[in-house]
Amino acid sequence: MLLLLEKGDVNLVSSELLGCRWRPFLGVGVRGLQEGVLQGTFCRMDRLRSTSPRMPPEAVKADMPAKLSPVLATLVDKPRPRPDEWLFEIKFDGYRMLARIDASGVRLISRNGLDWSSKMPHLVRALEGMKLRPGWLDGEVVMLNERGLTDFNALQNAFDNARTQRMIYFFFDVPFYGGYDLRAVPLVERRALLQSILAKPPEPICFSEAFDAPPQDILASACELGLEGIIGKRKASRYPSRRSPDWIKLKCSRRQEFVIGGYTDPQGSRTGFGGLLVGYYDEAGELIYAGKVGTGFNEQMLRDLLSRMQALATDRRPFKDPTENDRRSHWVEPKLVAEVVFTEWTPDGRIRHPSFKGLRTDKMAEAIVREKPMQNAPD
Repeated sequence: MLLLLEKGDVNLVSSELLGCRWRPFLGVGVRGLQEGVLQGTFCRMDRLRSTSPRMPPEAVKADMPAKLSPVLATLVDKPRPRPDEWLFEIKFDGYRMLARIDASGVRLISRNGLDWSSKMPHLVRALEGMKLRPGWLDGEVVMLNERGLTDFNALQNAFDNARTQRMIYFFFDVPFYGGYDLRAVPLVERRALLQSILAKPPEPICFSEAFDAPPQDILASACELGLEGIIGKRKASRYPSRRSPDWIKLKCSRRQEFVIGGYTDPQGSRTGFGGLLVGYYDEAGELIYAGKVGTGFNEQMLRDLLSRMQALATDRRPFKDPTENDRRSHWVEPKLVAEVVFTEWTPDGRIRHPSFKGLRTDKMAEAIVREKPMQNAPD
């Protein structure tokens, strides 16, 4: 993925992928540019000169924790003021994943603490082959489609079918490394250390590049290409294991996870089920109904989802309040999490024009809440 600049416009252009290495080219951009200046890529093709990682002065000698929760980004409605104090990356449409490296080997840990190493053995082997020091690395696992863009459906299908060999691991942070706690180190210094660590990675391992351009232009081009959005990170930010206002996400469309609480019967020639009945948890721990999702499925999804839901069948409605038609609904235990894209929230709290993107097996149902963009957040 290339960033092309010309006359103040920013264009992200697909590149030919060789494993994890991007083969850059200058060509026609999404706004018709025929030439431009190469500014950055998702993942560097060139191999950086290998240097010994130098610890930042703020690094603290410390034992590596057995468990670590990642820092999470806060949804916002617009970029924060003073963009020169921030860096911006592409928001990958994948699974957040932490890599824990110690004397016993490499383990890949999902954002909710599950060990997924056995699901992606090629990534484990690649990281073990790099002979890294003990540490925690933070990143995202993705699959790419024929356009060279991250594809969540392809990623989910790869996990479901145990065909994960084409997955790529993008790293963007390093909270612990080589016997040092780096969480209090400014982000730009952590990234500099990470870049030196990943100077010569094998092909499935990538360093996530930041783009040096106005955030509104990067977001506009990302949306035009069909990407999920961008992530902004304050350059001086630390690494807290919680949601942080110093990490922000700007999305191209409304998109979030919902808990599946039931489904309806199919109509006409459709098989499987008609639509998913989904909701989210409020502050009191009640499951609030958000609407019915009836599009975004193929035949295999309809069959697989129906089988999963039938295994969780229950006679009790899991939602706090009635749906549009309780009598014709089938209820399930609220265990499955669906990722849904939609146009807007209605005044009565329903999602408009929702479409199913995939199941999120890396997220716990009880943690799903309604995402609300932070407006006029303190800078």
